[in-house]
Amino acid sequence: MPAEKPQLHATWIIGYGNPHRKDDGIGPYVVEQLSADLGKGTGIALRSLHQLDPVLAEELQGAEALILVDATVEPLERGLRWTRVQPKQDLSACDTHHLQPEGLAGLLEVLYQRSPAMWLVSVQGNDFGFGEGLSLEAQEKAERASSEIVQFCWREFIDKRQGSINDVAGGSR
Repeated sequence: MPAEKPQLHATWIIGYGNPHRKDDGIGPYVVEQLSADLGKGTGIALRSLHQLDPVLAEELQGAEALILVDATVEPLERGLRWTRVQPKQDLSACDTHHLQPEGLAGLLEVLYQRSPAMWLVSVQGNDFGFGEGLSLEAQEKAERASSEIVQFCWREFIDKRQGSINDVAGGSR
């Protein structure tokens, strides 16, 4: 039986982290929150992962834009930070089990000659001990991040795509 070809999406949002280490689960929590606003019908793929993995590159080979969401222990002025990710083609950026965002971008560049626009949304966590559920402070920051991501996606991807569909169809907005 031939291998199934990965489904190609133009825009991906990937939240990663360990939900069994309290605030480290911010990434998957944000993706869960986004599913109501950006789930079906938007053309945006949502994914929760334990960590970024080199195998992910195959699934992302057709991506034009990626938003990665992860927890950080770093104190951040607003509790969250958007960073544009630049590809890094360096073996120290990845190993066989785990990738940094710039390593994932570098892998896409090397393997598929693709350089999708990529952002890392870092959300400040406070409690990374064992257990499930976010601390109240982390939950508030994660919800703020979710709101910003929804606004960004509508402005940058969804409205523009719908506008171009209307232009092709001869409609007006």
